[in-house]
Amino acid sequence: QITNCSFATHTGTHIDAPVHFFPGGKALDDYPLEAFVGPGRLLRVSKEPFGVISREDLESAGEEVRQGDVVLIRTGWGAKYGQPDYETNPSIGEDAARWLVERGVKIMGIDALTPEFAYPKRPKGYAFPIHRILLGNGVFVIEHLNLERLSITRGMTVAAFPLPIRGADGAPARVFAMVEEPA
Repeated sequence: QITNCSFATHTGTHIDAPVHFFPGGKALDDYPLEAFVGPGRLLRVSKEPFGVISREDLESAGEEVRQGDVVLIRTGWGAKYGQPDYETNPSIGEDAARWLVERGVKIMGIDALTPEFAYPKRPKGYAFPIHRILLGNGVFVIEHLNLERLSITRGMTVAAFPLPIRGADGAPARVFAMVEEPA
């Protein structure tokens, strides 16, 4: 048996590389595997459709975010996958994106279609500021995460291994959390 696949690299749960928005930027295969693994932090942030997640929302999520962390933002939108209102997702505000950069986060993942304004709310000429802030500062972006069953907020290692596609601006990724057993 031989399976043939043809798909866009930004299909399903996937990770974005800087070259996605910055010509000449690094592609996923320019990084060692260790770049895709780190201590995990789950931030629970509830927002209404088309809501914007602020710096204050992330700060009040009750988790200390440190350099090298993989921050997963659970909005509850992952449970809407496949439903028409999935595209009414909340977005990350520019102040929240800068907050993640200031803390030295290595990966930011969200349980929504995108961390940007939802497609129906984007103005003409939308410049994708969240991707530009994060990817421009070396923070990978993961979209379409399923975080519904993840209940712990820390004490885990998160890995997000992309398909090894040469020169890829993004790739489907196998993302998983390894939960540490209590001592």
